[in-house]
Parts: sequence; structure tokens; C-alpha cells
Amino acid sequence: MFSGCHSRLVGQCRRWYVRPALEHLVQGKGVPGLFSSRGLENAWFERADLYTTKLNRFSGGGDETPLETLIYEDAKSGVKRNVVNYASLLFNLRFAMSCVRGCSLPVPSSADYTSGEILKTPGLSLRFSNEPAANGNSTLQNALISSFGSIVEFRSLLMNSSLAISGDGYTWLVARRPLGHDGSDGQVVFDKLFVVNTYNAGTPFNFHRSGHLDELRIQYLKKSAQLKTVEEDSEFSMSKSVEEARQTEAYKKVSYIPLLAIDASPKAWLHDYGVFGKQAYLDRVWESIEWNVVESRLPKQAVSYGLF
Repeated sequence: MFSGCHSRLVGQCRRWYVRPALEHLVQGKGVPGLFSSRGLENAWFERADLYTTKLNRFSGGGDETPLETLIYEDAKSGVKRNVVNYASLLFNLRFAMSCVRGCSLPVPSSADYTSGEILKTPGLSLRFSNEPAANGNSTLQNALISSFGSIVEFRSLLMNSSLAISGDGYTWLVARRPLGHDGSDGQVVFDKLFVVNTYNAGTPFNFHRSGHLDELRIQYLKKSAQLKTVEEDSEFSMSKSVEEARQTEAYKKVSYIPLLAIDASPKAWLHDYGVFGKQAYLDRVWESIEWNVVESRLPKQAVSYGLF
């Protein structure tokens, strides 16, 4: 993740972020059944290189700080918003690409998908290939059924949530972690799984933080010499309803652990699937998910959760 650089001044050296290495992604090759070589270049290599370059530009190099730490600790800093944005973009892309390994379907072609795709009747199948249990991931499958009712309902929510993103964004499977309720042996626990969307540089690390956008807005207005207006807005915002106060306190007591991400950006699918091929792309993403990787991220225990 980091690369050293030499300086003419003895004893001075700065560490730079480099494009993350994922063993199953090889430049000049595609991902079987999901991306052609050119499609993978667009979806991964060019974007990862761009985000890495921008992150180095705005951060001035790094001290081996993980991307997650940059995102979490600097999220409320208006000064470091560019660092957070590009750290988030790079983390999201890496996370999504780490979840897919390809499938046995033929290499996609944009010519295969026409305007008729948007008129197709959705499938009514109650079983799908590449379900977690079929790959030996019964613990994950049980958690999904407990949270969503069935694998069919989970898949429908996951696919439709991603399909609804019209620009850049990601659809996530996350585990909700109640803070202060970890196991007696220190193991992380969760109580339920959720499907959520984030847009542009959003991440599941910070979407639950109450007041995050308000604080950034205030910082921006202060910088724009509009402090008086800011103070008036702040005084008004202090008046919360009982429900708003309850929600604020509730959000402080949970965090979310990402398990799976789907890249819904046109940059990921437009080259191989064409303008009308997003649904076909998502179907192939499902076929390509490496459930072993997803289950490895699932907390080992659960609180009041009928899994075992």
C-alpha cells in the first residue's frame, strides 16, 4: 500500500500510497465472465491509479496510515476533505473488487444488450446459482436469512438497491455492531445485517454519524466569512424534537462493519455492457461474488441472534 522514495537530503524520506494489489486482477487480462481486459482497465486500474495519485497530491504522502483510519478520523475535517474523499474512493473500489472472482459465463459484450433489456420481465425464480450455502458458507447464509427473510429477498434488495443508483456509488452489505456489547473474550459481535447505498465518496464508516454534514457545512460557511448566519443556523438547529434527540443518541451507540460492496458506477459496467446492460452486469456480479471472502469478514459472534 505504501512505497518509499529517496531524497537528496540524508535522513529524509516520505512514504507514498501506491495502487492496492489484488492478486486476481492482472493488467492486460479480464475477470472471467465479468470484465473484458479493457473493461477491467476502466473499472479498476485507471480509477485506482487516479485515486492514488490524487490521494498523494492532497495528503503530501503518508506515514503508513490505513485508508480506513484516514476516512474515520478525518471525516469531520473540512480542511482534509479532499484527503478523505480520495481515501474513501480508493477504499470503496478496492473493497468492491476484492469481493469478486469471476464466473463461468462467456465474456460480456455491449452489443448483446439493447433497449429491450429495460422491458424484460424480472425473473421469479426462488433459487439462484452461487448462493452462499452452495459454496459452503452456511454461517453467512443463516445470517442473511435471519436478517432478510430469505436469500431471494436479500438478492432482490441487493440488486435493486444497486440498480437504483444512477451515478457513482456503491451498494453495501453491512453488519451492525452495537458498541459496548462485544463478547467477553473481546470478539466483535453484531445484531443484524443491512443493505445500504453510498454515493460518490460516501462510506459505511460515517453514514451513521449524526450531524456530520451540518458540521462540514458550518466549517465551509465560516471559511466564507458568513459566521453570523452560521451562528443563527446553529442556534436554530439546537432545538430538536424528542424523536430527533432519540435518534441522535441511538446512532452514537452503533457502528457498521462492511462485508460486501458492489460498484454501481457506469465506469465499472458501461464499456462491457453498454447503456442498457446494467442489470446484466449486476446479475454477473452476483455470479462472481466470492462468498468465502464475505463470510471471513462476518463477526464471529452474534447478540440475541438465532444463528447457531
